[in-house]
Amino acid sequence: MFPYDKLRTLNGLESAVYTYINQHQATVEKMTIRELAEKAHVSTTTILRFANKMGFEGYSELRYAIKQHRASLMQAKEEVGYDITVPIAEFFENVNTTDFANLIDQALKHIVSAPMVLLCGIGTGQALAEYGARYWSNAGKFSLSITDPYYPFPTHNPILNNTVMIALSVSGESHQVIEMATRAQQNGVYVIAVTNRADSTLAHMSDLVIAYYMPEIKHGDLNLTTQVPIIYLIELIAHRLAEQTTD
Repeated sequence: MFPYDKLRTLNGLESAVYTYINQHQATVEKMTIRELAEKAHVSTTTILRFANKMGFEGYSELRYAIKQHRASLMQAKEEVGYDITVPIAEFFENVNTTDFANLIDQALKHIVSAPMVLLCGIGTGQALAEYGARYWSNAGKFSLSITDPYYPFPTHNPILNNTVMIALSVSGESHQVIEMATRAQQNGVYVIAVTNRADSTLAHMSDLVIAYYMPEIKHGDLNLTTQVPIIYLIELIAHRLAEQTTD
């Protein structure tokens, strides 16, 4: 319900408002602006600024839009169960923007000139890092996956200059991924975070952030948030790399 080009304009506090709304839609639609401000740990002014950036005249209009959006999702769920196509369709609509294209161009600029690319992730991110490393290598860019947070990281090695690390974490709070990214940065590696949240620790510490803003789906301790955006980004960049190799 929030366009990608507008989400990209949010500052840290406004991103916190977005994150809270995204994770507590059913609760927020019944909250006063002061209650939301207290829960999101921001001021009411920040919430109004967020609403304006999203194209709403005020908090009441924002809250009504949230209620309508959630109602449409609930109706779809009642008809066919959880409909994964709804958030995915919104993602593909959001990425077809100039802002998103510019973001990919920035990432490509560093990836193309890098002597090698490191993709790191834990859990589901491990499988995606391994897939991405192989897929990009197929496209002509030497890439490796790092999925062991205790793997010895070479220090003061010239090959790390201009090397790029793609750090994969849905929450952006995985301490193993953050640790790997931190060690990489300390040795001259350019870190690109691919995460669901632009207000996460990983996002704040990275050199470039590609956030995909999908609703987080959890069952107990299991995170079932769709990984389609990451697969799309991996394959999109691979094809762009292959095009530059053949030019």
